[in-house]
Amino acid sequence: MPEIFVNSLLIVFGICFLIQLVFLLFIYSGFAFRKKRNNVSNIGSPSVSVIICARNEERFIEKNLTQVLEQDYPSYEVIVVNDCSTDGTQQVLDEMQKKYPNLRSLIIQEGYVYKHSKKLPLTIGIKNAQYEYLVFTDADCRPAGKGWLRDIIGAFDADTEIVLGYGAYARTRGFVNSLIRMDTFQIGLQYMSLALAGMPYMGVGRNLAYKKSLFLKQKGFAPYTHVPSGDDDLFVNKAATRFNTRIAACPDCVTISEPKPSFKEWVRQKRRHVSTAKYYKGSTLFTLGIITFSQYFFWLSFVALLFTSWWNIAVALFSIRLLMQMLIYGKAMRKLGESDLLLYSPVIEWLLLFAFYPGVAVSNMLFKEAKWKT
Repeated sequence: MPEIFVNSLLIVFGICFLIQLVFLLFIYSGFAFRKKRNNVSNIGSPSVSVIICARNEERFIEKNLTQVLEQDYPSYEVIVVNDCSTDGTQQVLDEMQKKYPNLRSLIIQEGYVYKHSKKLPLTIGIKNAQYEYLVFTDADCRPAGKGWLRDIIGAFDADTEIVLGYGAYARTRGFVNSLIRMDTFQIGLQYMSLALAGMPYMGVGRNLAYKKSLFLKQKGFAPYTHVPSGDDDLFVNKAATRFNTRIAACPDCVTISEPKPSFKEWVRQKRRHVSTAKYYKGSTLFTLGIITFSQYFFWLSFVALLFTSWWNIAVALFSIRLLMQMLIYGKAMRKLGESDLLLYSPVIEWLLLFAFYPGVAVSNMLFKEAKWKT
């Protein structure tokens, strides 16, 4: 290789190494080594509205809703918005309402002309909520413990309007499950760490809380009703500030969802999620761009430098970065219940970066965006 090219590679590699180290040591470590907070909130235990959208979720409603309805929390209602279900979802809800007086169900009938996204049932649920504090999860999710609601609300203080939680996926056998969970962990670590650092940019609807007054002040989802997805991350991206956003990270704070059973279904889900990123604030896109491009160029320049006389420097810096990543990821994974992924995380990271994410990006350019539910 020409010397000028090799020197350029070394400079690129060094810059990317420093960027990666800064994020690991000063952003991600803030979450990984964060001390456990006292779960007693200075706002007490206000009444809460839990909102769940369900479309053809009969199986999951039967399986998961009881765990939401039996939380260790003094006063809350659960609103399930039955969004055009054609299965037995409503019958299950009717039966459960006989046992649980704090359960309410609302029904939406599908229109023949207008096909709506998840934002409509969410908006209906929010407007019908009795209480100021709103907590969101999905029908295919279950709380990790009976303290979920208590700990989510415990993260609020007098200035907090948004609380971000972690939405995990259940552990099952197979490599696709490891890919799904590693992708989820990396995204969760990123948005929760950046929120702690004063740069909140997204949350997940599987485990999210905010005030009803904030939703109304932001005019709900009005700025992006044309976007099929984004009911969670786009709202947080617009409404969150360093002063009004907190995270909830503890064993009971997690929700656990059913993972997609096949690679094809997961790709479809990711296409929908990724399609919203272009609507993020410019500052968010800049930060995420730095993270993403530093990862790509770190790996690419590292591999190229292995075939030069600087291979020993490349290996040394790569080893330092890997050691720091494994230490910080290990601590963060223990907080979020994903410790079994640690050993394979570098390999899965490489596969996600160079095989999966490019494939999803190309797919979104070639095919129409997917709806939230069919």
